[in-house]
This record gives sequence, structure tokens and C-alpha cells, in this order.
Amino acid sequence: MELAFRTDRGQVRTQNEDAVLILGDALSGVALVADGMGGHAAGEIASQIVIEEFRRAFPYLPSSPIEIERWFRHHIDLANEQVLQFAKQSNLVMMGTTMAAVCWNGETVVIVHIGDSRVYALTENELRRLTEDHSYVNMLKQLGELTEEEMRVHPKRNVITRAIGSSDQVEPDVQVLAEPEFESILICTDGLTTHVTDEVIQRVLQQAVTVDQKAEQLIVEANQLGGSDNITVALVQFTDRKRG
Repeated sequence: MELAFRTDRGQVRTQNEDAVLILGDALSGVALVADGMGGHAAGEIASQIVIEEFRRAFPYLPSSPIEIERWFRHHIDLANEQVLQFAKQSNLVMMGTTMAAVCWNGETVVIVHIGDSRVYALTENELRRLTEDHSYVNMLKQLGELTEEEMRVHPKRNVITRAIGSSDQVEPDVQVLAEPEFESILICTDGLTTHVTDEVIQRVLQQAVTVDQKAEQLIVEANQLGGSDNITVALVQFTDRKRG
């Protein structure tokens, strides 16, 4: 197994409100990205709250799929409480963060997300998007009112419908996959996918280079196309075998 991550401010933003965490080994681990929002460092703090919550929780990662799902939900609730409390104490009207995470344990993969950060999986010749954005533009796309291309340029493309810190209760989407045949997994913030198409992502992931070089190339691709937002990627590449 090879692990890599990159995070970049991009070409426009003055600070980086994204955060990333990868912990573990070939047997078990977790990879997570968070994209904070709120301005005046609020977004940066929100995303870091999520990262630190899961960093502290990782030594207590359970082994069974059901318990892993409960572990995720419990620590998302704790992170949500912390973000809400910080916002209240700091008199911040708007503060929150997305989250996309993957946990692998033996032959099981658990995928969790809130907001518009995404999880992709590469199989032999196919890149699969495993998450559905919790966003206004994706709602319109599901209704048949927008295409993928129109989503990228819509004036409300940054409006998300779920976030950690947005309400007292936050509901993640959780998928538990038994023995999926994945060659690699990409977790990323929308700073990548706003600019870089799934076709280009697939081409980069299929290159015969190291996982670090792939992560770096994804950042380069987004920046060359404008880099309008912070860009973060985490890559998990199963080098010894496919999942399953």
C-alpha cells in the first residue's frame, strides 16, 4: 500500500481552509479531507477541528464494519459540537466544514461524507465517483436542470446543503463495502473537481508513476486551470493486491 496527500492554497485564495489526515497501514487506516468555510480563519479552524477529532480517535478505531460506522458517526457528532461551540463563543454567524473520509480494515472499506468533498475509486479501467455532493447545484443536476459542465460555472456552485457546524444535528452518508475491487482511492475537496474533470483524474491516477507524483500532478492540473479554491487530495493505492 502507498499513501500520499497534498494540500495547496490555489491561485486565488489568500489562506488555505482545507485540511487533510492520513493514518494507518496496509491492514487498517483512515484518510480524510475537510474543506472549511466561514472566512476570517473560521473555515481553517473548523476543518482543523475535524482533523484533530479523528486524529485523537484513531487509536480507538474498531474492527467490525458496524462499529466503524458508529465510530464515524460518534466523532462527527463530537466535531460538530465543537464547531458550533467555537462559532458561538466567537460570535461567528457562519462557520462549518465539509468532510470526506475512507476507512479500510481488512477487506472492508467504509466511506463517509458530508458536503461536496468527494471520494473516487479506480478499478481496472474505470474511475467511479462513490459520493453524491450535498450541494445546491447537484440537487439541480439530479432534477435534470443542470449538466455536469453547467454545475462547474453556476453562480451557486459553492452552496452546500450539509456541513459539519451548520446545525445541531448533522447526517453523514455512510457506505460499507465488503471486498471492493479497488486499485486506488482518491479523497478530494472541490478545489480539485471544480476545475479537473473525472476523465483527467482517471488519466492521472492511471499513470505509471509514484502515488506522491500522482497527488502532485492533480494539484498542478487544478492550478493550471485557474486554482480558484484551495485544493486537497489524499490517495490510497493498494499496491500488493486489489481489494477483494
